[in-house]
Amino acid sequence: MRKIVLFRISSKGYPKVKVDGINKFDSLNNLTKTFKDWEFICVADNCDEALLTRLRSDYQFDQLIETQLGNPGSFWKLYELALGFAKEDDIFYFAEDDYLHLPEAPAAIEEGLRYFDYVTLYDHSDKYKVPGMPINPYAKANRYSESTEIVKGPTQIWRTSNSTTMTFAVTGKTLKADADIWSITKTAKKDFDFDNFCVITKQPLLPKSRFIKQIPRRLQFWSKPKRYLGICIPGLSLHLEQGYLGPTDPQRFLSEFIQK
Repeated sequence: MRKIVLFRISSKGYPKVKVDGINKFDSLNNLTKTFKDWEFICVADNCDEALLTRLRSDYQFDQLIETQLGNPGSFWKLYELALGFAKEDDIFYFAEDDYLHLPEAPAAIEEGLRYFDYVTLYDHSDKYKVPGMPINPYAKANRYSESTEIVKGPTQIWRTSNSTTMTFAVTGKTLKADADIWSITKTAKKDFDFDNFCVITKQPLLPKSRFIKQIPRRLQFWSKPKRYLGICIPGLSLHLEQGYLGPTDPQRFLSEFIQK
């Protein structure tokens, strides 16, 4: 069994307010330290020369590939590379350049994939009804959170979710079986994570235009099996977007950076 981080980094990106004082290299340093026993394949997409120079000189990737494909296209590049050699029991972790991870993250991924087809370590704040925070459409209909099922593993408590970002783990078996669904990212003009996971996890339709637009893809992949996406609670990774920080996130993830 091979364990491989499929990492994407870019000088460009969608405009988001990130946590002050933490940059892409802090995120990458944390990732390489946490997943030190894993292989690393890096796609550097639309990177300026300063970023590329540092990637070449400071890091020992198993592969470093330079592209100019944009966010969805660079994801598909990594997916396509993995398809070329994936064995069914291999583990792949797609990772973006704006996350931090706690030390338990690699072991948790292996544990979660015993139960779920897809695993994320990021417990999204928008899946809960937290005052002042964005709310996921599937959380709005309930009192506290999205509807979920709970699994108690040996070291983590897990719950199911409707969707996650483009930072997630999957086995080679599922990677190959779901390639037709993810191939939309090859030509997509924007991120397709929420809509794609709604299709994959067969979420109920909601009476909104966004969900109506999903219908052709839901019908296209109707015969595919329902997949389960698991999230460990509390999460073991943090998306560095300021608007989604939970009340305990700074203490759990950011203390070493705040002390600098």
